[in-house]
Parts: sequence; structure tokens; C-alpha cells
Amino acid sequence: MVHGLYVRQTGSLSGVAAVNVRTGKEYWRYERPDSEAGVDTFDVSERTVVAAFGDGRFIGVDLRTGKPLWHVDIQHAKGHRTTALAGGQALTEAPGAVRAFAERDGRSLWTAKTPKSCPDGLVITAYALPGHLSVVPLVCNVTSPNRGMYNLLLGIDNRTGKVLWQQHTAAPRLMVRGSEHTLVIPDPDHPPAIQLLDANRQGATARSLTAADAWDAVAAGGGIVLSAIDPGDRSEEDHDTLLRAYGTRDGHLAWQLRTPTGQEYGFPEIADGRVYVVASRSSRGRTRVAGSAPTCSSSTRAPGVCSTPCGCRP
Repeated sequence: MVHGLYVRQTGSLSGVAAVNVRTGKEYWRYERPDSEAGVDTFDVSERTVVAAFGDGRFIGVDLRTGKPLWHVDIQHAKGHRTTALAGGQALTEAPGAVRAFAERDGRSLWTAKTPKSCPDGLVITAYALPGHLSVVPLVCNVTSPNRGMYNLLLGIDNRTGKVLWQQHTAAPRLMVRGSEHTLVIPDPDHPPAIQLLDANRQGATARSLTAADAWDAVAAGGGIVLSAIDPGDRSEEDHDTLLRAYGTRDGHLAWQLRTPTGQEYGFPEIADGRVYVVASRSSRGRTRVAGSAPTCSSSTRAPGVCSTPCGCRP
């Protein structure tokens, strides 16, 4: 959600649409009239929506107007594809490579070669770090039956596309960015602990481990990583009643906040040094009515935590 707009795929999956979250009405819609190929993935920045289509087309759309800005057709890139926006660059995979395009005009900026052991990789996300560094988690060999699938972390000079370093990693889909230089990821050797990675142009170094009862990163930013769980619920459904905040500086628990009895948390967001989260009546054991008004947590045990739509005061 950016600037009060929620971006989603259209019902036909052939494009993207923006919905005004205040009114629930569709603000704009973009669909390709010339193709039946659907949107595989898309990403959203403060200004741009970028979508990757299954036929190799890569499209940039203006977030505020829905007007197409540019498109490129990537040869030999048909099939499921992904995209990620980071530092004004739109990244996607190409055979044996990761490619970057300018977010606003689609200019080809660079091509980073993946190792020979990763001829086909999926870009999971991308992080633009200081020092002209982009860190890109990949899942390798997704479509190669004769090769073992594995996860790879690439450090790329985002001016030239030069691969500065590479290392194996775990669960890239669960990776989040905790602060300017720090990435957070579950530790594969000590579950359910988490691993803090300090990333720079020389590499990504594991700095600290934090033991936790469970790991489900739901938001990160400003030196804090939020994990949301329900300690008393062993079902497979999500009924998060406890937010835990871990500091990325030392990996220790900074604070935790429980919902009032009978309530559960929605999906939190971190902005301007505050956590915004809706606390609504729990749906456990009953059917939640769509459109029912959420209630707001009144707990103040964690400074800077606000429940929306109640609003926040300094």
C-alpha cells in the first residue's frame, strides 16, 4: 500500500489495478489488450508499478495515474518470472543472469551473470544498500530437473552489474531488511533462531543469533524486526495475538505487546518510527464477517506502537 492505494492483479490476471483504500473503489486499471499472457509478479515503489508477464514482457506503470511508462521484451525469458524494485531500479531474471532497468523509463542499466551452477534463478526480492550495493536473493535451478535447487545471495554493484560476492543462504522468501545495512533471516542450523547479516561490498557476515519461541517476520525497519505469533494456538490458522520486536543492533528482544483478550492483530506496518497495526475481534471458532469494523488496542506497553484506524499521537 502506497499513497493510500492498494495495488493488486486484475481479476483476469492480465494486468494490475489500484484501489483507493479509503473508498474501496478502483482508482485505475492497466491491462494488456494485445496478449493473453498473465502477470506473474509485480512490485510497487513510491512512484512506479512494475509487472513481469509470462511471455517475457516487462512493464512499468505510473502509480498515480495508471498510465504505462515503458515496456521491454526479454528474449528467452518466457515462463514464470519475478520482479523486484530497489533503489530506482527494476530487477528481473533472464537466462543465466539478473537484469536491471531504470524504474521510470525502462532503460537497460546492467546485467549481472549468475554462476554456472545457477543457469535459471528466480529473483525473490532486492535490497539497495549504501555504497552502490544491491543484495539480491535468488532461488536457483527452479526449472532444471537435473540440477539441485538451492538458495543464493548475490551482492551486485548497482552501477555496473559486477557481482561483488555470492554466498549460499537459507529461506530467502523469509528474509527481511532490518536496518540500513542489516538483513534478517531464519538460521537454518538453529531453528527457530534468527540470523542477522551485516551486508556491505565485501560480503554478508552473520553477526548475531537471537533465540525466539517462533519466527514469523511480518514487518521490519528502523532497526526493528517484528515477529507476530499466537503462543497459545497450535492450529495452522493465523491468529496473531503477540507482537515481538527485535533490535537489529544486538538481536535482543526490545519489547513485546499482546492484544486485549478476544482480539488478534492484523498485518503491521512500520513508518516514521512507529508501528501501525489493526487489532480486531478474534475470528477463532467463528466466521469473520467481511467488512466488520476493527477495534483498536488500547495497550501502551510498547512506546510508538499505535493501532489504526484509531490514529497515533506524538
